[in-house]
Amino acid sequence: MRSLQIGDQVIRRSRVLRTQGEIVEITKGTRDGIRLVWVKWSHPTTLPNPSLELEDTLDRPMASDRVH
Repeated sequence: MRSLQIGDQVIRRSRVLRTQGEIVEITKGTRDGIRLVWVKWSHPTTLPNPSLELEDTLDRPMASDRVH
């Protein structure tokens, strides 16, 4: 899988309720060698929004994914 880019749609995989969002910024920083990215979440009650996430905790949505 290629690295995530600004504008990519993503889903948080590590949560009970999977939230979809869009990469809005890629930082120069890392945590344990994993890139940090800012994600603007589509769900209006997701806080913080945007949030700083580890790149490897995010998946790209598939056509069959339905996020609530």
